[in-house]
Amino acid sequence: MELFARDGYAETTAVAIAERAGVTERTFYRHFGDKREVLFGDGDRLVRLLVDALPNPPEPLGQALRDALSALAADMTPRRERLAQRAALIRAHRELAERELLKGQSWAEALARVLIDRGVGELTAIAQVEVALALFRTAFARWVTGEDDLESLIDQAYAATGLPLTGRPAPA
Repeated sequence: MELFARDGYAETTAVAIAERAGVTERTFYRHFGDKREVLFGDGDRLVRLLVDALPNPPEPLGQALRDALSALAADMTPRRERLAQRAALIRAHRELAERELLKGQSWAEALARVLIDRGVGELTAIAQVEVALALFRTAFARWVTGEDDLESLIDQAYAATGLPLTGRPAPA
């Protein structure tokens, strides 16, 4: 992140990253496919964290997904400064923004697959996951700019929709 901030993303090479980390270029490429992966390397860990946080059975579904988002928020909170720098870098570079969208899609697919395997209908699982992750992205975007705490922003995003946490329609 320091190299990207100092030299610019396009100008920072894998060689420079390897040198900064005290490893060879060859070692760098054993761990990362390219310099973008430095920013996205923990994607698999975060998917596991989300999936592991889902209760089994996932009932009520809305609360199960909210619990998974709480686990994600707890994991991210100590890394706020680094994540804010990362988010600014991603916003500034289209190819990184595209990669971020793909990461979000992998989260959605993994969560929906687990829910379907646990007996949730396909349409329900996909729709609920997409809504939960959209609310998370909304909260995260505000959080990295310095607003509030992430958990509170997730609650605010949910409240702004008027959607119940239970995944069932609110009583009339």
